[in-house]
Amino acid sequence: MYYQEWRKQLNPEKKLRKYQHIDNPLDLNNERNFQKIVYTIENIKKHQFLPFIKKINSELRFRKNKLDQVERSLKNRPIMYASHLDSHIYNYYNFLIQDKYESYLNKLKIDDNVTAYRKIKIKKTLKGKCNVHFAEEVFDYISNQSECVVITQDITGFFDNINHSLLKEKVCKVTGVKELDNCLYKVFRSLTKYKYIKYSDLKNIREKVRDNRYSIYQTLRGFVTDNKTGRGIPQGSPISGLLANIYLVDFDYEIKTSFPNIFYSRYSDDLIFVCENDQKDDILNFVNKKIKQALLEINPKKSFLTYFSKNTGVIECQKVTDGTGKKINRDYVDYLGFEFNGSNTFLRKRTIQNLKHRQKEKRKRQLLNTQKQKRRKPRKVKEETNKKRGNYFKKVLEIMSSPGIKKQILKVVRDRNKIKKT
Repeated sequence: MYYQEWRKQLNPEKKLRKYQHIDNPLDLNNERNFQKIVYTIENIKKHQFLPFIKKINSELRFRKNKLDQVERSLKNRPIMYASHLDSHIYNYYNFLIQDKYESYLNKLKIDDNVTAYRKIKIKKTLKGKCNVHFAEEVFDYISNQSECVVITQDITGFFDNINHSLLKEKVCKVTGVKELDNCLYKVFRSLTKYKYIKYSDLKNIREKVRDNRYSIYQTLRGFVTDNKTGRGIPQGSPISGLLANIYLVDFDYEIKTSFPNIFYSRYSDDLIFVCENDQKDDILNFVNKKIKQALLEINPKKSFLTYFSKNTGVIECQKVTDGTGKKINRDYVDYLGFEFNGSNTFLRKRTIQNLKHRQKEKRKRQLLNTQKQKRRKPRKVKEETNKKRGNYFKKVLEIMSSPGIKKQILKVVRDRNKIKKT
């Protein structure tokens, strides 16, 4: 059943995940753990999935108000973590379905239009692409136009509003079956009828699980919350991204076939179109219609139209409007963490602001903590993982040769050095 192939293709960090949960981490390099996971998958009908852990990740945001004053706000993003055993199960089924999804995209000739949650290789190096590559491809395409309109849109609460019946229908279509078999349906149902525990309750639960002689499921009573909305899947499980892509596979195909001469790309819930001026209204109307058919909504606060045209041989941003045509006070297109004005690319201002904030907070903690803490020697698996992980800014500079980004990063480094000296 492809178990060895699945284990072989996993990245080292996915073979052992060390986040906190009710159960303990399972290292796939350990043969005993691997056989336990295989046994559970082969007897999936009897398996009882544990609740997810719901953690709220907060992101600091800075925006100017009508008085041109900078205001701070927090954006909360809920992330769900599956138990360690369940996470491996989801990862295995993701491995099985991913190939069928890739074949389906290739058959419809839309494999260049969907970029998130996929392993897309760079032809020369065979390394995987990331958001930096996808943003650069869009900006390069814009640079080669004499005149164009760039439409950027965002789907409101994408994962939280996925319709279960439609999702099941799309999964059957992509996998080439009339009905899901009992095993896959068990996995599917664990995601549509998911339960979760708040991260703040995790410590108390782990203590009770350790001390309680009864079943873990009896111990969890009183802490578990059911998803009673009747829609949505947990964002954060190893298979959720693939299911979200499958959910919009018909939408992607209809955009491609209805507007074959435009540039279209979707990165999860972020949509971007590069078209001619006389096409924009048709695209906006078509997208709204098809998204509603998928029982989703476009976020009107995140819909923007950026107008570019060449001036003395160089493409420049002429104006930016919202979805209603109201002019916005900015001169760039914002996509996947980058800002592009036609002649230069910059890291999104919020990215820089968040980094500076983290640097200051880190320095405050260092000053408060006068005693040096002994650091544990990392395990071998962690060492291998860290070698493959790189500094995000370093990766950006390697991919994008932008003077604007270089200046931004140099300034961040100088500010960091100043903070260290204080």
